[in-house]
Amino acid sequence: MKAQRCVSPLQAVMGVLEGKITKHEAKAEATQVLMYLDRLQQLVPECPKDRPISRLELIQAVIDYICDLEDKLALPLDVQEDNEIGDDSVFEDNADGSKP
Repeated sequence: MKAQRCVSPLQAVMGVLEGKITKHEAKAEATQVLMYLDRLQQLVPECPKDRPISRLELIQAVIDYICDLEDKLALPLDVQEDNEIGDDSVFEDNADGSKP
C-alpha cells in the first residue's frame, strides 16, 4: 500500500478518523521516533546521559550543539587550530622557555 500525501492537516485528521492509518502503523511510527530521539540524546555531548530528558529539552540541546558547530566552522582555520591546542598543551613551552 502506497502512502498518500495529505494536502492539508484536515485531510490528515480525516485519514486517521476514517481508519486509513491503523493503530499498528501509528505505534510503529511512535516507536521509531522514540528510537531516533534516544539516538540524538546519545550523539549530542551536552545532553545528560544519566537521566531521561523531555523532547523540548533534547531539541533545544541539539539546536545549541548545531549552533556551536556552525560557530566553530565560521572561524578561520588558524583560529580553530589554536582553540584545539589550548593553553594546557604539553607541546608548548612556558613563557620562560622551560617545558611544563
